Amino acid sequence: MDLLKWIDNISIYTGKIFRWAGLLLSLVVLYEVAARYLFNRPTMWVFDTSLILYSMLFIFGATYVLWEQKHIKVDVLYNRWSPRTQRVIDAIFYLVFFFPFVCVMIWFGSKMAYISTVAGEISNSSTWGEPIYLWKWMIPVGFSLLLLQGIAEFVRTIQKLRRTEYDS
Repeated sequence: MDLLKWIDNISIYTGKIFRWAGLLLSLVVLYEVAARYLFNRPTMWVFDTSLILYSMLFIFGATYVLWEQKHIKVDVLYNRWSPRTQRVIDAIFYLVFFFPFVCVMIWFGSKMAYISTVAGEISNSSTWGEPIYLWKWMIPVGFSLLLLQGIAEFVRTIQKLRRTEYDS
């Protein structure tokens, strides 16, 4: 299905872009350690920047991890079940837990980001005072991408359930 491939490509592209946040996070923290302990010149922007980069890595990386099928499962039980039972459990999980959670995060994340944008919210935890309303938009955007990939995975699960032969 072309739509599923299109969604997969978005997830892959997102993963390839935001994986660099991990490297950038490491470099920023390394810079702070050097500035603080070698030159006795700590920065006022590294703490918030590292939180933002970690958030980007976590939120946008979730879509790529779902595409890779690397999210945590209770393998002790899951691997003992037949492929058909595994797919039934996956379908139930998507319907009961995944979709409701992701939709709630999109809904409340959008409300929070909108209110923050209207208020022009800035950080009060540092002297840098960067605008954080821009970063609050990561939540609804990231979870919307996760929802797209979740829909693709759910469709694949249903397709596999409908097949007469099941591969493992």
